[in-house]
Amino acid sequence: MIWTNSKYVGDGDVFLATERNYKYIDLNLLKKVSEIVFVSDENKYIYDNYYDKIKDLKLIGVTGTNGKTTTCYLIYQMLNLMGEKASYIGTIGFYIDDMVFKLDNTTPEISLLYNMLYYAKKRKCRVVVMEVSSHALKQDRIYGLLFDSVLVTNITRDHLDYHKTLKDYIESKQKLIHLTRGKKICILNKKDKYYKKFKIKDNNNLIIGKDVKITLVLMNSSNTYVIVKDTVKRCFMLPFMGLFNVYNFLYAYYAIKYLGYNLNFLKDKYYLLKEPPGRMEKVKYKSNNIFIDYAHTPDAVLNVLKTVSKVKNNGIITIIGCGGDRDKEKRPMMAKAACKYSSFVIFTNDNPRWEDEKEIMKDILNGASKNYEVIYDRYDAIRKGVRMLKDNMILMILGKGHEDYQIIKGEKLYFSDKDAAYKVIKELEETN
Repeated sequence: MIWTNSKYVGDGDVFLATERNYKYIDLNLLKKVSEIVFVSDENKYIYDNYYDKIKDLKLIGVTGTNGKTTTCYLIYQMLNLMGEKASYIGTIGFYIDDMVFKLDNTTPEISLLYNMLYYAKKRKCRVVVMEVSSHALKQDRIYGLLFDSVLVTNITRDHLDYHKTLKDYIESKQKLIHLTRGKKICILNKKDKYYKKFKIKDNNNLIIGKDVKITLVLMNSSNTYVIVKDTVKRCFMLPFMGLFNVYNFLYAYYAIKYLGYNLNFLKDKYYLLKEPPGRMEKVKYKSNNIFIDYAHTPDAVLNVLKTVSKVKNNGIITIIGCGGDRDKEKRPMMAKAACKYSSFVIFTNDNPRWEDEKEIMKDILNGASKNYEVIYDRYDAIRKGVRMLKDNMILMILGKGHEDYQIIKGEKLYFSDKDAAYKVIKELEETN
């Protein structure tokens, strides 16, 4: 293995020393390595020495603001259900065989990424599907990699605390569409107002919503029945809800189809597909549905709430917050989106980091319009939300999804929305 971070090194590994990392080197750990190489360009060194070991892996790269994780997770599941061994790298971790390794970043730094690809190859994987973040593209973390299929799910406001402008955010995402090889498949979304910026003549572009027509026939809290037409008409009963998830499924379906795989092997297995952890993850409480979702952009909040509003219910309660030390301008937009489709909104903390929680809340409330309460403690907010449920209501707990921590004053504390919901339900059941 080859590393640029000394905390990862093991016996016999190679460590790359650079101007960027030398001051952080743990000398005790480095006693394990077989070689220390001093390099001026770590990306080029890693590519020159290790790309040949992984170049025959089929790579599928997915970028966009919303839907990356679900799309990748569906591709990963579908390929494995077909008997094509695949692995997944992204927000919820590195998935391979029955193992899951947590990651600090959606797209890891380059040495860790190449090591994971090499590990996948050694484990007999033939395909790796990965989320490619705007940060990774701007920082060149995928240096040297070429993709057999790329997908752009959509572009909405996100990460402007880092990119500063939407233009820079889009330009960072655009880098991925130039990294195709083979059949040069690029799948886009006609509903995305920026999709034409990603359509280039060098790629074989497939546009969902244009080349592929969608008719949503039926939806409930568990399933969606949809008719899809390209050159032929197909019907799918999907085990999840929402038009946005139909799009996620179709990105996955056509990414696999246009790589030459026979999806007839899947026709009786779609019911086995699952959403990733923390994506519209359902918890039942009496006749009520509680959904835990990662929605943390205005567009994502609108999509999930609009979806559940179409399911027969007696009211929607939404719990939501905004991260500290991040894009401040989206905070009132998030509140406005939450209030639009909710009967009642509880605004709470969501990783305030080093920022004052009251200053964050002040920004949020600039977009709030009706029927809301502020409860800073996230557990107390969830307790209040669950207690408010009557018959056939929906509780949406948004923002954190799969995350199992809160960052407060720089300290990372354990916290899981799902665990909190189950704990509150248990308390209520024991007192009733």
